[in-house]
Amino acid sequence: MAQFSSGTPNTFTPVPTTTTLNNWVLTVLTAGQLARIKMFNWGGLGTSLVGYVTRWGRVSNTPATPTAYNIVASNPGTSPLATCNTYGTAALNAADSTLFKQSWNVQGGGGAIILPIGGEWQIVGAVLGNSFNQIGCGNIAGADANLSNYGVQWEE
Repeated sequence: MAQFSSGTPNTFTPVPTTTTLNNWVLTVLTAGQLARIKMFNWGGLGTSLVGYVTRWGRVSNTPATPTAYNIVASNPGTSPLATCNTYGTAALNAADSTLFKQSWNVQGGGGAIILPIGGEWQIVGAVLGNSFNQIGCGNIAGADANLSNYGVQWEE
């Protein structure tokens, strides 16, 4: 399977919210297509002690007005079927669907989670609004101007 990575650019400014996944959303719209998140990461380069809470979860609504992030293929000559976006009408975190939540500090804090073989988060292609075709990342707490970054790597 081909591997791809994407995430927020260095000019990204997160907006904390308790209901939306507005850092990035990985979407698969092609019916029958399967994507698996292999790794995700977060990090900061702030100079003050600011606490953040970031979560990753499934999307429960139909977000609108996408802005695409750049996607990099790790295998030459491959193109992704999935997209990685942020949305003008933000993606909502489905109730009780938080897959992972991390409290961290933007002053040099951060990390990466590599999901175990067979334990990857799966996204199954379908039309928008399906509860299994999107996974996103958003901050519950913590905002900055270009001091944090959030990424994702997947296979399809």
